[in-house]
Amino acid sequence: MSTKDIAYSIFNQLTEEQLKGFIALFSGIYSAENDDISERKAAFERMKSVCRYIPDLDEEKELEEYRNERYGV
Repeated sequence: MSTKDIAYSIFNQLTEEQLKGFIALFSGIYSAENDDISERKAAFERMKSVCRYIPDLDEEKELEEYRNERYGV
């Protein structure tokens, strides 16, 4: 039995209310509407514009500076 056949048999066993719940649950994950590639590209570009370089963190140096500021050690 194929995966689609298994899915169809499961769907056939669900009540109308259970199907509505399933659709509500997965509508955010998989959109039934046509997916517009230009929207996805624009979203990716917006995401890239937010990215910035973060330098490596030297934990020992940061801790030492904090101790000096806080406790004068």
